[in-house]
Amino acid sequence: MNDDSEAQWSPADNPYAIAVSQSQWALWAVQLFARDARDHGGDTQSQIYARQIFGQLRALQRCAEMMARELNRLGVDKAHREHLRQAIREFEAAVPGAKSARDILEHFDEYARGEGKLVKQAMRDLGIDVYEAAAMYWGGGYDPSTEAVTEGPFVIVIPDALESAVRLQRAIYTAGRAVDRHGATS
Repeated sequence: MNDDSEAQWSPADNPYAIAVSQSQWALWAVQLFARDARDHGGDTQSQIYARQIFGQLRALQRCAEMMARELNRLGVDKAHREHLRQAIREFEAAVPGAKSARDILEHFDEYARGEGKLVKQAMRDLGIDVYEAAAMYWGGGYDPSTEAVTEGPFVIVIPDALESAVRLQRAIYTAGRAVDRHGATS
């Protein structure tokens, strides 16, 4: 690549390519954190690694959503758009609550004070006080015997999450290839 082409390339012109590359990084991070959680046998390091999986699953989901928007914007054929939408639905079903668990971890300060979005919703919907609602969304951990990681009421079984993450990343990659072919024929 010469200096002129480097100056002309922008991620803003290629969001689908960013979705592909970022999804690969997120998948690798999920795989790395899962391996490290398992290899440390349930000690404090396992807890640290396992909790990071929620954030990377959310990043992967965001990549898929970004790609879906690009497929629509560019007018890529319906079959590829539906394939990606189906992969997103399957991913969300396989890792329910991953986004919410990530939100709890990221906004721990709000949840500790009983001010998190889900705490407020529980108070409204269930008619419970702030102490009960905050307790519902606090705490978690990693169980090495089941390979499950929990944050508040949300539980992800890591091997299932890994399998689903691989499928979603492949769907993102396939969609990116469809964009490349679409661009070549447009």
